[in-house]
Amino acid sequence: MRSFILPFVLLSLGLAANADPTLSPWVLHERRSHIPPGWARARKHDTSAAIPLRFALVQPNLENIEKYLYDVSHPNSPNYGKHWTASQVAATFGPSQESVDAVRDWLLENGIESHRVKISPSRGWLQFEATVEEAEDLLHTTYHVYGHETGAEHVGKWRRV
Repeated sequence: MRSFILPFVLLSLGLAANADPTLSPWVLHERRSHIPPGWARARKHDTSAAIPLRFALVQPNLENIEKYLYDVSHPNSPNYGKHWTASQVAATFGPSQESVDAVRDWLLENGIESHRVKISPSRGWLQFEATVEEAEDLLHTTYHVYGHETGAEHVGKWRRV
């Protein structure tokens, strides 16, 4: 079975930490209002199946990206042609250690073992393989398998209300 959806969750932990306790710290990243033509919900996903989870981390300096691009790409710039290395990009746009720690701590507090959680090479994501049951508990959602009239299958989640 092919899985095209990776659940992406943007956690606003800084806001949640300072927010009124009656407000939800959950931020809905994506919602589909209908099932596309040719597809139908086939069944609930097996709770013991493994799926990849990736959690996007807040990136600093995005407001300056245009300035940085022009600095190396405009012929009149003294930095013209001095393209950044991957490590310079990661250092400039990578999340703070505080953000990494906050999300990692949240995962650990919710039963995910630390050795399973890895940070991506760009430092923009925390990722691990989870069972469907773990993902459903973490994200307050339900995973289903959808079938297409061609016989293809697709994994998707349905947000619990």
